[in-house]
Amino acid sequence: MNVFSRGVKNALRSPLRSGAIVLMLAISIGLILSMLVARGSVNAKIDEVKSTAGTSITITPAGVMGFAGGGDALTSAQLATITSTAHITGTSASLNDQLSSTDTSLTASLELGNFGARQMRFEGSSSPSLDSSTTDTTASRPVPTPRTTVTGTTNPNSISTNGSDLTLTSGATIDGNSSDLVALVGSDLATKNSLVVGSTFTAYTKTITVKGIFSTGNKFQDSGIIMPLATIQTLTDQAGSVNSIVAKVDSSDNVNSTVTALKSSLGDKADITSQAEQAAASVTSLESIASLALGGVIGATIAGAVIVLLAMIMVVRERRREIGVIKAIGGSNRKVVGQFVTEALTLTVIGSIIGLAMGVAVSGPMTTSLVSSSTSSTTSTNGRPAGGPGEMMRGGFNQINKNLTSITSTLTPAIFASAIGITLLIAIIGAAVPAWFISKISPAEVLRTE
Repeated sequence: MNVFSRGVKNALRSPLRSGAIVLMLAISIGLILSMLVARGSVNAKIDEVKSTAGTSITITPAGVMGFAGGGDALTSAQLATITSTAHITGTSASLNDQLSSTDTSLTASLELGNFGARQMRFEGSSSPSLDSSTTDTTASRPVPTPRTTVTGTTNPNSISTNGSDLTLTSGATIDGNSSDLVALVGSDLATKNSLVVGSTFTAYTKTITVKGIFSTGNKFQDSGIIMPLATIQTLTDQAGSVNSIVAKVDSSDNVNSTVTALKSSLGDKADITSQAEQAAASVTSLESIASLALGGVIGATIAGAVIVLLAMIMVVRERRREIGVIKAIGGSNRKVVGQFVTEALTLTVIGSIIGLAMGVAVSGPMTTSLVSSSTSSTTSTNGRPAGGPGEMMRGGFNQINKNLTSITSTLTPAIFASAIGITLLIAIIGAAVPAWFISKISPAEVLRTE
């Protein structure tokens, strides 16, 4: 009987003990594979998140917020500088204006209310009358009239509030890079003016054709108009001007450095904000899962190696006499060590087959369990928005939870190969120490004492 067959036979000659060793190995190896799958899936999601979430940088004229503030609009030269900045993969530029009743044939659909009326209380007058003889200063103030917001943009989808493509209820979108006299009209404004696709209206003395009707679920935006940027620049005599630029960065890892570069190139002419905190929150949650999975892989590997090691040390101690006899009749250390290494490998291979099957079966639920735990932790920590516009913060945290819950476990050939490699490592570690003990056994000493 050769060394290999003898090692395989010896591994199976004690079914109860071998079964217990195989079961413990199978559990360890199954855990290794499931944790490798979880870590691989999460790492893939991290790469995806870094290229999508929190990669937006918003550049606006310094001192300008909406239609308030001072400062000058950004220029086409500044837009070119932004576009050519390293790590920026694309930009979306926009220019806002307001249409009064003298600028358009449309009737504004947005009622002013108390807040809107206060914001426009000085319309048509440089300042309210403060004549001390007049007790009712409001009498000298003009009656404010609602206006319609028009947005010129190179990317109509950038106007959406939820980060997804603009929802068209009818018609088709427009080319933001054209200079055509076309527009997308908000659903509330379209209803107010009985507009449908193909209808026309007047703005800035020009006839504008309705190409589509959109709805965002935001009443302010659904009362507005979207047109190509170049069209608005021409109609309002603001050639090359923009009041908002959204730049996309290739990875959230590069957001901070890109913001620094933009501040250096644009100086004090622009205010720059980013989603760096949102990106960090998304990636941190995911990285914690990946770290936990890596810890599970290391722990399960150590456990598997210890199981094989202790089992083989026990076997060597029990069979010292057998080892001594084999050496006494001429068996070399290499043959004896080979027999016991084969025995260890046999147990490991059987445990691996069962464990890998278990790992494939539980990898999906294991990944889901890890993600659910992290999602619960993130929700309890970030459930209440901390400062800033509530809608923006809620959108940020919703994106984080979406990133977590959209992870799908995937068993790739590379992950499977890694699991097999770790299994072989367990077998080598578990057999190396017993092999060293075997080489130290003296036949004469064993036969004399036993």
